[in-house]
Amino acid sequence: VSLGLRLFGNLYAGEIIFILVAIMYGAGLLFAPLAGLIQIVWALFHILIIFLQAMIFMVLTVVYMALAYQNDEAH
Repeated sequence: VSLGLRLFGNLYAGEIIFILVAIMYGAGLLFAPLAGLIQIVWALFHILIIFLQAMIFMVLTVVYMALAYQNDEAH
């Protein structure tokens, strides 16, 4: 549960930054070109980070489940 909540929090924070940049884009002609550039750079960075976090959390989940179901009986 904690891994899922942490992943959700990280993804949600990235989306909030998208919203803040969109507000900056709507602030006027002075900020629009800068906000457009930031939006493209942030989108590429965010896609990379989402992929890496999902992969890391998937591996951690598999490790935690393997440890939880580990059987120490010797036959």
